[in-house]
Amino acid sequence: MGNRINMSFFKAYIELDKACSEKLDTQKSGVSAYIGRLVELRFAPERSEVLPKLIKYRNLRNAMAHEENAFADISEIDKEDVKWINRFTKSVNQKRDPVSRYERKARSYSIWRKIRAALFAVLGIGFAVAAYFILKSIGII
Repeated sequence: MGNRINMSFFKAYIELDKACSEKLDTQKSGVSAYIGRLVELRFAPERSEVLPKLIKYRNLRNAMAHEENAFADISEIDKEDVKWINRFTKSVNQKRDPVSRYERKARSYSIWRKIRAALFAVLGIGFAVAAYFILKSIGII
């Protein structure tokens, strides 16, 4: 049973790695790149839940791939781990993952800041013009 779960885990991890590589446009380990991006984004949604799991799963995958007999010896993986990886892969593909959500909010905030700056500039010019005409009409200018 353990070997079957480990094989499912390994396959699911490979799919997650591909999804993360595509998302972050990298040829290196996609999960490692995603972890690095999450470390940078301290205020990404769900970061505190996702980051430890990704690190744990990356370490397990590395042990399975690089340590002798580790693939058969690792017994800490269960069906819930495989389900979580599959769900997370789906969220990355659908751009509902923490990094995508953070980037979407950041773009929205940036656009709103530009709009607000433009509005204040227009209002400032409008007030200046209005003040000019008021002062001119009462003879101060």
